[in-house]
Amino acid sequence: MLLALVLALGCVLGLLRPGAALADESPVRAQAAWVEVGQQATIEQASTRFAGQFKPAPAHTVFPVASGKTLWIRLRLQTEPGAAPDWGLDLPVPLLDFVTLYQPGPNGQWLAQRAGDTLAVASWSRPGRYASFDLNLPPGAPRDVYLQVRHRDPIGFELRIAPASALEQVRKVEYLPLGMILGTLLLLTAWCLIQAAIHRDPVYAWYSLYAAGMTLTMASITGVAGQLLWNQSPFWADRAQGALPIALAGINILFLRHLCLVDARYPKVDRVALATGILAVSMAFVYPWAEGWFSNALVSFSLLSSLVLTFVLAGLAWRRGDPVGGWVLLAYAPLALTILAVVVRLYGWIAATWLTFDASAVASAMAVPLLLGALNARSRDRHGVQTRVNKLTEQDALTGLLSSAMFERQLKNAVSGAIMRREAAAVVVLEVINLQRIRQSYGDAMAEQCLLRAVIKLHRVVRDSDPAGRIDTGRFGLILEGVNARDDLQERMVRLVSAGLTPSRGAKLDIPLQFHVACVLLSERVMTPALILRDLERLLAGMSPRTRRPIRFLEPDDGRAGAPSDVLETGARADRRGNSTAPGASSAPGSSRPDSDASTGGG
Repeated sequence: MLLALVLALGCVLGLLRPGAALADESPVRAQAAWVEVGQQATIEQASTRFAGQFKPAPAHTVFPVASGKTLWIRLRLQTEPGAAPDWGLDLPVPLLDFVTLYQPGPNGQWLAQRAGDTLAVASWSRPGRYASFDLNLPPGAPRDVYLQVRHRDPIGFELRIAPASALEQVRKVEYLPLGMILGTLLLLTAWCLIQAAIHRDPVYAWYSLYAAGMTLTMASITGVAGQLLWNQSPFWADRAQGALPIALAGINILFLRHLCLVDARYPKVDRVALATGILAVSMAFVYPWAEGWFSNALVSFSLLSSLVLTFVLAGLAWRRGDPVGGWVLLAYAPLALTILAVVVRLYGWIAATWLTFDASAVASAMAVPLLLGALNARSRDRHGVQTRVNKLTEQDALTGLLSSAMFERQLKNAVSGAIMRREAAAVVVLEVINLQRIRQSYGDAMAEQCLLRAVIKLHRVVRDSDPAGRIDTGRFGLILEGVNARDDLQERMVRLVSAGLTPSRGAKLDIPLQFHVACVLLSERVMTPALILRDLERLLAGMSPRTRRPIRFLEPDDGRAGAPSDVLETGARADRRGNSTAPGASSAPGSSRPDSDASTGGG
């Protein structure tokens, strides 16, 4: 899986760097720069009076601009003879505060095109994710153009100059992976909200908040949000690129604190994480009005503290053998590199490149589903316990069969199918009649073991799809679907009775299990579920413990069946006499011998 993620990251990053293919077509013949201490110089002054102040500036130079300073870049451009005059210049850095391109017009006047965060994106010369300008370069003739840049921090950036059609294609290709990333994050957000509603689990709701914050932050950093969401608000377009990452860093700390669960073993670390997360979220509200070094300090502190606490919390969880820790470490490994690159770029130690913008979006897109894997690992354990608790109302805790209430519900469905759709089924109630003697002789542990053995023997004669439940201490109910003949049912019950009396292989102490079985075919006798269970239980109660006819049937509706209230009494008299059966019940075919108190029942 890790190899697949690395390959996917490489493919997406390759799509995010299409500008590298334009390097061979660049018409730049010389590049020089001058940092003005102030903001008073005009383009006429920069091109004449201060022309001697310009110094050669290689690509990716970090310029020491700050508040109150202006960067001027002079580019000498010359295209090949016969080349088209329509060219373009892109600065693929979404966070530049103010950029103006000056190029000479046909009448000798300087033509200006403007962009930058301090201007509404809708008012740019070419609205987009970053500053983009049109160039008119006559074939074969050299021409000087000037860039005027203002920004609050030291910064270096790439200049992308190419034919207009090629640059337009590059911009379209860049939107493809960004759309995939943001779309994936939005789908994960929606899926988490659905999971929160289905499982009624607030953890998924909190994670959807985290995923939505990550989506909005990545849209802001890559310039998509500035172009599409707040293109009329230059203040927020400028400040969102710092405020949103700070808020996300705090939310990330609080989320991981809840996910890694280190409060029991490391309460001090947990308290530090809680305080730092709340502090980072609070700093997000301060950042829009912060200036200079203080704004950089807010961003650096929030990002680095989030990164450090992420690895501390994940490491402590992983150390105790929690798989969540491994998921978090895997999720944040690539994101950590991009966060460090952002902080280093913030202080002007490296130039602003795709690594500090688009690559961070890719790393975030990888982190969000991996963190979802960690969340699923945590929720799986909690939901497993909850599911087991819920199943106690549906399943018998000892045997794993249906509970009495659930068996009655299945019986209602079977009776409804027999009445409405004439579906064939048989209902069987059986009892381990020597369970009480086993409990008195060997104790509760052996009695419970015998119940489990009885369940194993039940599964030999019923299919997995046939409902089976425990309706009393040693009494079980079965619904055998598709059975419409007594011979078939009696044969299966004979095998069950015989299996109970047969010793188990390898058992040190094997105790026979004596089954008494009461049956009814729904094709012969259709009653309400409550009446069916009552008559079958009365039929069981009418059998002598030593009866030689342990399998009996309720008579069909058109037979000579006694009243249900008489079943218990007449069945008891029949066993005492040993020469008659209970009214309303018949013995199994092939077992018409009279009962004998001196013998135990067999199949």
